[in-house]
Parts: sequence; structure tokens; C-alpha cells
Amino acid sequence: MSRYVASRVAQAFGVVLGVIVLTFVIARLIPGDPAVAYAGPRASAEELAAVREQFGLDQPLWQQFVTYITGIVHGDLGISLHTKQPVTSDLIQVLPTTLVLVGIALVFAALIGIPLGLAAARSQGTLGDLAAKVISILMVSMPVFWLAILLQIVFFSRLGWLPVAGQYDTALDSTSPLYSVIGVPVVDALLTGNWPVFASAATHLVLPVIAIAAYPIGAVAMVTRGALLENLGDEHIRMVRALGFSELSVFGRFALRPALNPIVSLIALVFAYALTNSFIVESVFNWPGLGSYAVKAIQTLDIPAILGVTLVVALLYVLLNLIVDLVQAIIDPRVRA
Repeated sequence: MSRYVASRVAQAFGVVLGVIVLTFVIARLIPGDPAVAYAGPRASAEELAAVREQFGLDQPLWQQFVTYITGIVHGDLGISLHTKQPVTSDLIQVLPTTLVLVGIALVFAALIGIPLGLAAARSQGTLGDLAAKVISILMVSMPVFWLAILLQIVFFSRLGWLPVAGQYDTALDSTSPLYSVIGVPVVDALLTGNWPVFASAATHLVLPVIAIAAYPIGAVAMVTRGALLENLGDEHIRMVRALGFSELSVFGRFALRPALNPIVSLIALVFAYALTNSFIVESVFNWPGLGSYAVKAIQTLDIPAILGVTLVVALLYVLLNLIVDLVQAIIDPRVRA
């Protein structure tokens, strides 16, 4: 097991290093002058030269790369050209908001997708199975930006059931002031017992969570169905049925557990997809998280911020895949053979 863990950690380190090199090169190939983005289009030549010297943009590329790597090792991702604040502190502020949003969406996707796939497998070849497959295909195929706008039109404009944007109703600040704990209103309200703000924040979560969770629900349902049907044909399943176990036990205890490996692997993959989809969803729902920060960084050619966001997303994805590999090795020892 220790050799397997060391191998996976080394692979993860190699992937992160590759991402750092690739994003640094791409960021330097983006058209435009970061010094102009920082100092403004009316800045004089002297002011632009001072900015380039301040951020090391006048140095050779190899020296800029060495400085960037050294900064990463020390937790310094540079100064944002847009916010004029350290990128590290900016990311610490916006990252929890996105992680809570994506985390809730993935939990929701698992709670819906796994039972949907289980129901489809149990009713193979019936109308229920067909309906589950159609629903899964629609969720996987639906563009996230279109779904987000559609949800706003239906549930806010037409029905008036749910709020259209934001994290909570800011009018509550006068009657139920919110005390920040981690900077995420729904979590802060829960931890401090601020129930009016918690109720408002929970309703504001519904539409963006559905928009992000749609693709993972469809993907998890299809993978769960396929894995269950494959396992149901195994010899041990026929033996379990011959021993008189109920169909619920056959599916839940003996067929679903071996199917967890592909499901766990898929959750790691859809995490990256959900995280990138959150960039669009946050823009549509005015959600001040990592996605909104990334969009502003791209619009303003904020290279330090772009590199910081890319690095954080890559680290999260690699870390989650590493955890999934270790969990799979524990569930099924054959994985580490």
C-alpha cells in the first residue's frame, strides 16, 4: 500500500508541475500588456516602465518563471493587477464560496443520481428504465448556461418562487446582521444560528445548485445503471439469489458495493466539470466566488490572478483524484496490485 501511495503522490506532483509550466507559458502568450491593465490606458511610458519593473515583467521569461515557482513554494502568487491585493488573499476569500456551492451540488447529484441509476437497473427494459435514461441524457446534454437562464425565467420571472441572484437577501442585514465565520453566508448563518439569513441563503442556493448538479446527476445515473447491470450478471449474484435473498438486498448489498469503484471515479471527474461550470453559473447568478473572480481576471488580463486560479483548480482536481485512488485501493485491493 505504501508503494502505491508513493506512486500516486509522485504522479500527482508531476501533473501539478506540468500545469504550472503550461499555464505560465500560455499566460505569457495572451495578447495584451499586463502593465497597461494595471496602470490604465492613459499611463505614461515612465509609469508603465515602473509597473513592469515592480512586477518583474521586464525580466527574461526564464527569470520570471523562477520567481513564479519560488513564490508558489512560499505561498505567494503575486499581486492581482485588478484588485491590487495579493492573489493568495483574494483566493482565500472567494474559494470557500465556490467549494460550498460545488460541494452541495455534488452531494445533491449523488443523492439523486445513484437512486435513479439503481431504479433504472432494477426496471431494465421497462418504461421506467427508458424514462431514467432519457432524463439522464437530457441532463448530460443540456448546456449549463442555458439551464441556468431557463431556471431563472421559470422559477423567478414566471412563478416567483425563488430568488434570481445573490447569496441572500441583503435587506436582512438591518434586522438580522450576519457575522462572518468563513465568509459563506449559508454556513455563517448556520454556525451562528441566524435562521432568517440561513433560510434566505438556502433559497438562494437552490437554482445555482440545480444548474451545476444537472450534468453530474445524469452522468452518475448512467454509470450506476451500467455498473449494476454488469455486476448483476456475475456468478456470485446468481448464487445470492439462489440463497433466497430479496431483490433489495441483491441490489443494495451485493451489486451496488462492487459498482462503487466506477461511481467514485466518476465523482472525481465530474468535480472538475462542476468546478468549471460554476464559473458560468456564478456569472449568471451573481455569485461572488472563484468563477466570478476568474472571469474578471480574464477580462482585465490579470495574469497573476489567472495563474492563481488555474493553479488552485489544478491542485483541487489532483488532490481529489489522489483521494479517490486511495479510497478505491481500500475498497478493492486489486486496484493497487
